[in-house]
Amino acid sequence: MSPLAPLATMVAPVDGLLVLDPEMRRVYDVLGRLAATPLPVLVTGETGVGKEGAAAFVHASSPRAQAPFLRINCASLSETMLESELFGHERGSFTGAAGTHVGFFEAADGGTLFLDEIGELSRGAQAKLLRVLECGEIVRVGATHARRVDVRVVTATHRDLRQMVDQGEFREDLYFRLSGLTVEIPGLRARRSEILPLASLFLERAAQLTGRPLPRLTPDAMEALLTHGWPGNVRELKNAMIRAVALCAGDVVEREHLALSTGPSARPSPGATPPASKVEPETEPGRVMREDLRAYERARILEALQQTAGNQTQAAALLGISRRTLTNKLNAHAIARPRKRVSGAFPAVACGEAGTPLRVAVV
Repeated sequence: MSPLAPLATMVAPVDGLLVLDPEMRRVYDVLGRLAATPLPVLVTGETGVGKEGAAAFVHASSPRAQAPFLRINCASLSETMLESELFGHERGSFTGAAGTHVGFFEAADGGTLFLDEIGELSRGAQAKLLRVLECGEIVRVGATHARRVDVRVVTATHRDLRQMVDQGEFREDLYFRLSGLTVEIPGLRARRSEILPLASLFLERAAQLTGRPLPRLTPDAMEALLTHGWPGNVRELKNAMIRAVALCAGDVVEREHLALSTGPSARPSPGATPPASKVEPETEPGRVMREDLRAYERARILEALQQTAGNQTQAAALLGISRRTLTNKLNAHAIARPRKRVSGAFPAVACGEAGTPLRVAVV
């Protein structure tokens, strides 16, 4: 197995999620425009907001979409190992270097390299990265000559690189090279219109993963999701849904099954916990939330069908569900199933100002 295998991740550019929040649609519109250029892109934002997904979207929307997309976390390796993995090394260049090693930059030649947690890069590696950006050349550890590479670099960090420059922890010249095209991904608490549809998708995937029936969220659980602060952002929401499927005894997810972190949104439900078979009547706010969730799901399905020209197998793959599940949802939402693939068979689904089409993207 290649030494790159445990470290590099071939990331699917689309994971079936819809960007519903107006601000996120603007973010992804910007990313789509930047994708057409060969310039470096810096993605900033809190941990768990979906920076890797944004990087994958840039790659998938670029002319390099058919070439490799590799990812490495700069915080996951020691300084020596990180330089070796990024730039490669020659045999005997250091203890344990028994053979020649091709680094990430060479492996991603013609494609995109995503450097996550760029703020953790050592000063030595920063200097070598600057050379790649300025000259398009890398030098393997222990080598005496440079090699040409053609790689689009996308970086990400949750740290303040400008502050790191002021503190002498990050090269100013590299900072200016990386930060020319900077896009910030807002936290989930600023994208509340996406919480319930994302929760629905993650709940469905967790049920498929565990082989359990798909449970439904009670109004109290929905309220907890909407009022929680989400310090861990989308990643925290995904884990909460996996945990909820594992903890719920029946086909209903209660607030306590979410096991959210401490705070006002994590308070236990008043009174004794009712048995799973006894569910309180749905309140009017709960009914509205459920209808909104169904509307989001229907829009997501229609968008996927439009993206795939009505091909149900491809649409199911785009949504991250099975063909059978898609068929059931088509029936549930009274969506006509096409007999053949016809371009434009499904009308665009409008959402937001001036009927802006929903955009499929990774989170």
